[in-house]
Amino acid sequence: WVEAQGYAGLVIGHEDPRTFSAGANLALVLMAAQEGAWDDLELATRRFQQTSMRLSRAPFPVVAAPFGLTLGGGAEFSLHSSAIQAHAELYMGLVETGVGLLPGGGGTKEMLFRFTQELSAYGPEIDLFEGVKRAFQMIMLAQTSTSALEARNMGFLRQGDGISMNRDRLIADAKRRVLFMAPDFVPKPPMKIRALGAEGLGNLRYALWQFQEARQASEHDVLIGNQVAYVLCGGDGPAREVSEQDILDLEREGFLKLLGTKKTQERIAHTLKTGKPLRN
Repeated sequence: WVEAQGYAGLVIGHEDPRTFSAGANLALVLMAAQEGAWDDLELATRRFQQTSMRLSRAPFPVVAAPFGLTLGGGAEFSLHSSAIQAHAELYMGLVETGVGLLPGGGGTKEMLFRFTQELSAYGPEIDLFEGVKRAFQMIMLAQTSTSALEARNMGFLRQGDGISMNRDRLIADAKRRVLFMAPDFVPKPPMKIRALGAEGLGNLRYALWQFQEARQASEHDVLIGNQVAYVLCGGDGPAREVSEQDILDLEREGFLKLLGTKKTQERIAHTLKTGKPLRN
């Protein structure tokens, strides 16, 4: 549509004063899982991932203009945009583990690639596990920024992303960024990284075992953590080069596996009913 209409690019934003996006419709997801509509859920998750990647690969600039609550899928769409123009008051996070899931719209993949590539710039001798560990901690702890500046320090915003102090100027600032980027815009090329496989997975599984032994994690917390670790390490095998699609496939599989568990469905139902997380 952007190309057909001759526009320079796309701004993802709106004027609602409350929240940019609180994430997916969990009630609909839970109902589909309870009804056993797994083909529909697999297709929906795949389309979600494909949409994120289309934002990332678009032949024109896509600028997200998040503000306030920017959680789950809202964060994932922002992370995959060409750039972000955020309001200074930004509560951004991948919070899916709070309801027993993992980020399934490309968020797990994106944090892995982002943190690993940051380290790769320092040369082949750098320990890539530090990037994997950083992504693992962020996702498992459902870390959320309390400002746009903190979001930048956490890695949700890149150094080149902008911050608007005036909420009323946010959309205009994002539009200006699109127009600035458009003349020489080149989409991001497909990326590959080295997945750590069994070695990295063993380290993360040992850490999860320690948390469980210290009674700081329940059995289901460990199950969730193992799924997140499996995705971030590219599976349980030898270290190898993987594409974004390889990790997206593992991410989608892990999301659906967790959704199929009774305890995750209990967590979702509890959160929908009370607005609070359940530790079961």
